[in-house]
Amino acid sequence: MTSTGSTAHPPETRGSSATDAFIQALANQASIGIFLTDACGNCLYLNDRLCALTGLPLARANGQGWLTMLHPEDQRRVVAEWTTATAEGRTFLTECRFQRPDAAVRWVTVEAFPMRTGGAGVTGYVGTVRDMTAKKHALEALQASEERYRNLIHASPQPVLVCANGTIVFTNPSGARLFGTASPKELIGRPITNWLSTDLLHAALAPTEAEGSTATPCEARLVRPDGTTLEVELTAAPITFDGTPAFQLILTDLTAQKESAARQHHANKMEAIATLSGGIAHEFNNCLTAILGFTELALPAIPPDSKPYGHLQQVIVASKRARDLVNQMLVFSRQAGSAKQPIALHWLLKETLRVLRIGLPAHITLREWIQGPTRPVLADPTQIHQLFVNLLANAEQAMSTTGGILEVRLDDARLGPNATGSAPQLPPGDYVRLTISDGGEGMSTGVQARMFDPFFTTKGIGEGIGMGLAVVHGIVTDHGGTIRVTSQLGHGTTVEVYLPSLPSPDPLTSSPWIETQEPAR
Repeated sequence: MTSTGSTAHPPETRGSSATDAFIQALANQASIGIFLTDACGNCLYLNDRLCALTGLPLARANGQGWLTMLHPEDQRRVVAEWTTATAEGRTFLTECRFQRPDAAVRWVTVEAFPMRTGGAGVTGYVGTVRDMTAKKHALEALQASEERYRNLIHASPQPVLVCANGTIVFTNPSGARLFGTASPKELIGRPITNWLSTDLLHAALAPTEAEGSTATPCEARLVRPDGTTLEVELTAAPITFDGTPAFQLILTDLTAQKESAARQHHANKMEAIATLSGGIAHEFNNCLTAILGFTELALPAIPPDSKPYGHLQQVIVASKRARDLVNQMLVFSRQAGSAKQPIALHWLLKETLRVLRIGLPAHITLREWIQGPTRPVLADPTQIHQLFVNLLANAEQAMSTTGGILEVRLDDARLGPNATGSAPQLPPGDYVRLTISDGGEGMSTGVQARMFDPFFTTKGIGEGIGMGLAVVHGIVTDHGGTIRVTSQLGHGTTVEVYLPSLPSPDPLTSSPWIETQEPAR
């Protein structure tokens, strides 16, 4: 092959000048680099595109001069591969970097094919060089972007999952924690329908199917392997993952938010009921005062052995029972008069248990765990005694058919700044904790939701009016404490009462505190 300024040999040594000129012109018009070598790999020809790509004129690339084009870090490898290919007379293919005289670096793909003429062996090599710099930079940018995205998703507190063909193919650590697994690997390969229904996923993806539409969050209930139920909000969007159609799920745990909202709703409801009960109680009390007063005035004017006399006595008895009910309603509404003073709850509880033990059925065993002198509490002794009696009577009633162990504990507790879970939230500080656990039948979630409502009862007609726990709730709230109940059908009930304590008057006689970060569930 001959050329003017682009070949290492004079035109007369390369055959027909017209043919050579045609081939040279054709090669110079190519958008890729083209080169020609002899059988030993010495460079004979570069087209204009390759000269521009390398920044070298042909004169400097002749023979072994092309080695100067190679990046120093690639030179040894490329020379070894090229030497082996020419020695074996086979095709050569590699990816490397050219370093131009101006220090610019270009990524290229080099491919060379052996030429054989007249049935002889390899007489030379013709090759192509493709500039891959833009593609390489785009790929590196894509890889860097993917790495940033992976790091962002990995560190994100937001659970993210990717599902393909109904199977989880990716999740971040937050997703693994949300689903109750130790690591993301435990979720990979598992069907997403183990946690979320097909209908729910279709509903979440449906809004994204319309052109120009955006994903719409859906709420769902997720059950972990340990049986814990979470309320979550999920957003789904179709994506391509590793070249496969998939969809991405971004989830938000709403459990704490919903529990907080439910607690606030319950507190507002109880406050409204208390206000209503207080108003009704006052008006009812005014009516009872008139009924009792006029009835007592009428009794002396009626013969004691007459029927009307007996009827009026029944009116007085019923009115006094109604007055007791009014008092309970006033306690619940925190409008009853109280005389608070520092008291030691352990003495009051022991006295209450002593009386309870006398009338306790034989099939119920009472176990008391009172650590000794507890910190004093600013409280009304009468109301606290009523609190003890109501809770213990409720526990005894719950065990009336099943029997078992009735356990009562009283101890000091300190709530730290991270104390959570109580309703309402309690500030950090020192408290006296009363725990009453029974082995009864337990309560359903529906009963637990209404157990403090006035006049709500699960007892039969004539066995109770449903004010016992309502009064307890009113007393505890009035004393700045909180009450929480843990119950499950078939597993009994545990009631915890926290009342803020005062500094112990005698640190030497006070018992060690029990450090707690949150009330036991």
